[in-house]
Amino acid sequence: MLFVMTVAAVAVCGSPAWCADRPPEVEAAIQRAVRYLATSKLITEAEAGLVTYACMSAGESADSAIVRTQVDIILKKCSGAYKPALHHNYEAGVDVMGLVAADREKYKAQIQQIGEFLMREQKPYGTWDYSVGDSKGDTSISQYGILGLWAASRAGVQVPTKVWDDAAQWHIRTQLKEGAFGYHPLGGDPAPKHSMTVAGVGSLAVLKLMLSKLPEEPNAAPTNADPKTKKSDKAFGVLERVTPQEPVDAPAAANAPQDTNYKPKTTRGELDRSIGGGLGWLARFYTIDKPTGWGLYYLYGLERVGSLTNSDTIAKHDWYKEGCAFLIKSQQPDGSFNDLGGATPSTCFAILFMTRATEKLVPVSQQVARVRAATYGGGLLEGGRGLPKDLGKVDKQGGQLSEKKLDTELDKVLAELGDPKSERVEAAQKALVDAIQVGQRQELIGQKSLLLKLAKDSRVEVRRTAFWALGRCNDLLVAPELIKGLEDVDYDAAVEARNALCVLSRRPRGFGLPSDLDAKFTADSTPAEKEAAFEKWRGDDLRKWREWYQTVRPYSERDKLPD
Repeated sequence: MLFVMTVAAVAVCGSPAWCADRPPEVEAAIQRAVRYLATSKLITEAEAGLVTYACMSAGESADSAIVRTQVDIILKKCSGAYKPALHHNYEAGVDVMGLVAADREKYKAQIQQIGEFLMREQKPYGTWDYSVGDSKGDTSISQYGILGLWAASRAGVQVPTKVWDDAAQWHIRTQLKEGAFGYHPLGGDPAPKHSMTVAGVGSLAVLKLMLSKLPEEPNAAPTNADPKTKKSDKAFGVLERVTPQEPVDAPAAANAPQDTNYKPKTTRGELDRSIGGGLGWLARFYTIDKPTGWGLYYLYGLERVGSLTNSDTIAKHDWYKEGCAFLIKSQQPDGSFNDLGGATPSTCFAILFMTRATEKLVPVSQQVARVRAATYGGGLLEGGRGLPKDLGKVDKQGGQLSEKKLDTELDKVLAELGDPKSERVEAAQKALVDAIQVGQRQELIGQKSLLLKLAKDSRVEVRRTAFWALGRCNDLLVAPELIKGLEDVDYDAAVEARNALCVLSRRPRGFGLPSDLDAKFTADSTPAEKEAAFEKWRGDDLRKWREWYQTVRPYSERDKLPD
């Protein structure tokens, strides 16, 4: 699982669905699908990038026969100027995704070439379309233009902010009133479709990552306030970000040097409202097996939406579990999947869904968004994170999605957290944070025993909340429990325990990070590589926090800290 340390801004392995072993039946289905692609004689030149990306997402080596064969086909298109075979911008998008997944350094020149092709292909009004004719914008093709440039930017291609901003403006302008998206919203097919809504929402979520320096609203300038003076800055859903002592030097997401004076028209508020509107429509019309539009193409889009917005459920449905169950049932005996568009793309889309391909990419981009939050003040939905886990339990006010609030009285809030049957844990989180921020911090001391108990709760969100609150008790006696929390099996809970130690110890940056750790967490790193690098760092950090407590612990507590 990948998460991002809000203080130190390091991407590490973050969602249980990715890092934990997949269910054996899902893994078996993935491997059958890969074997089908590896032996298929039906893969066309235009499908090479999609096959490469799917196989790499499934764990194939860049040196495997199937990947080498398809990469060679892509490279032939890059002799001189990039020339797609048939599907133009669709093809360019997946070709660059495939090369970035296979080896972003080795194929850097070709990635640059395809990235420049996609930038040239963007229409003046911000969308991508077919090579002939002009439908005034195509939601489907645009998503692959955006996905391709997102991949290219991760490989170092400089994409001007205007490219992202124009694309965002077109999507916001053409979104349907009910929150959905159509195929050709200004042309002959504006009707809402499931497949186009996941395309539109997914594109907006990527654009939000790329436009992470936007002002909150049109008339609001980015704040340059001293981070020392900021009273509240939230990340990790509703939990409070630890404020560093000085601004973080955050890398630009994808801004070209000549683009530094460009002022985006899009605001974060507009993006949040559009993403929220699309998510609301998907919740109201939730489906796995009966979408309007191409089915497996839709499922891959649904995976992107779920990963980019951190939505584990939609309308109380575990979309990933239900989607995998549907795919396992519909897989053909030879390992293929066959939907509109043919067996090759359908099989690739199924693999990308089951492997949660986007989830492996999101943390690197969220790292940029979250580090930037340290200098301009991130919102609750920063990087697409922080939306309520169950989108069926939201209030919509002023176009914004928000979890329904509880009474902020501290004892009632903690009682709600302690109730194993509660379905309102995230609302209780927000109520607790709000209560402490408005001056009820002292009351936490009297609730220390309950918080220590909640720190051992089986629910990860309850443990995270307890760690957050313990760090604000101003009581060194809770430090041992927070140090134990560094070893939590859930990495998001572990990072919350670390952040709490940073607050308790008055060390906003903790003990820092090894200088080479960041380089280990590229989108192409394997889960095993990410796990190994993070676990080594976590072991070092755990040792340093134990040493720190030995120097500050009350005399009565000596010898109580476990080895």
